[in-house]
Amino acid sequence: MNRFAQSTCYAVVICAIVLTIATTSIAQEKLRIDNDTVVVLESPWEELESRTKADLHGLHAVNHKIIWASGGNGTVIRSVDGGTSWNQFTVKDAACPDGPLLIDIHGVDEATAIAISAATPAKIYRTTNGGLRWKAMLEYPGDKVFFRSLSFWDSQRGIVMGNAIDGRMLLLRTSDGGVVWKRLREEHRPVMNAGEIGMMGGGTHMETQGDQTLVVALGGSDTGSRENSRVLISKDYCRSWVSGSVPVRRSKMGGVFSVHFSTEKDGVVIGGDSENPEFKDRIYAVTSDGGKTWGVPTPAYPPSGFRSSVARFIDDKEVKLVAVGPSGTDLSTDLGNKWRKVSEKGFRVVNFTPDGKQGFAAGNKGQIARWIPEAVKTKTPATTTAENNGRVAQ
Repeated sequence: MNRFAQSTCYAVVICAIVLTIATTSIAQEKLRIDNDTVVVLESPWEELESRTKADLHGLHAVNHKIIWASGGNGTVIRSVDGGTSWNQFTVKDAACPDGPLLIDIHGVDEATAIAISAATPAKIYRTTNGGLRWKAMLEYPGDKVFFRSLSFWDSQRGIVMGNAIDGRMLLLRTSDGGVVWKRLREEHRPVMNAGEIGMMGGGTHMETQGDQTLVVALGGSDTGSRENSRVLISKDYCRSWVSGSVPVRRSKMGGVFSVHFSTEKDGVVIGGDSENPEFKDRIYAVTSDGGKTWGVPTPAYPPSGFRSSVARFIDDKEVKLVAVGPSGTDLSTDLGNKWRKVSEKGFRVVNFTPDGKQGFAAGNKGQIARWIPEAVKTKTPATTTAENNGRVAQ
């Protein structure tokens, strides 16, 4: 081998080594187990370039290719290639010169999506050309109305939840894909306790199930801290409601932020106090009877702090749950009974595709990431040791 060929070969080898190191460093992160313990693990999140610096609140993975997200200053982003690239759009509204805060979004397909604003006047926007133009389909009168969440049973039937109006939850429903919205009759809108609201966890405090079931989890208080929050369930398309007490402490900025049912019977609520994110007591609860009763498992293995959103993903045929919050990500492999921290990366909202195979998370300053299920298929020796002994050598 001549000297030039030998130098070229060395250069190729060195580049390969550098690339391997760089790829490995991207795929790994330091996970803090406790004050004295830090381990290096493969990260379950792949950071993506969203092309925006706006805070993101709403997120919906329509399928493996199409993902919509929404946030501050009228910002909407959309990917049609599974999150590899994103297009940014702006919902323009003369009533909101800086752009409305789009608290939640639901994508129907590549062209059609519905978004709701948390600003006043509260509005529901819709696009049918991929986000290029948006039309306000409804403007709710009054300066005390704030929309909180948006969900659909199917491509035509959807519902928007807002804060209490005259003591009852505000619910608006559509049956034509979001073109026309009508407020439910008073007797079909549940009574709200003083100070109760839907907490801002990317709209995940409300969940549609099957053909007619709606679950709404609540928090908030205007009279100090309360020991319990509530979950309201309707199984007849909002004609009647059942209220369940949940052992999650609620306060001005605390309560249940997110709810998810993995099966008809098995559900979990998650939350805490966003002003005290390190607090772990009474931040989650589970049910195994369809929401009739809720409790905290004994012994309790709670998430590692305040969590604002929870979603299900399917690992092979196994159901697992992912919860995100500002201080990191937690995983449960037993329908929400026990949780363990798997990442220091924090987000506001997490959402998986309908088949549960592909997930995304979004947060502040345009932060968006794709879930890497291979990273959490098995526990690492370090994680197992940490759970057993409470210590892992750095």
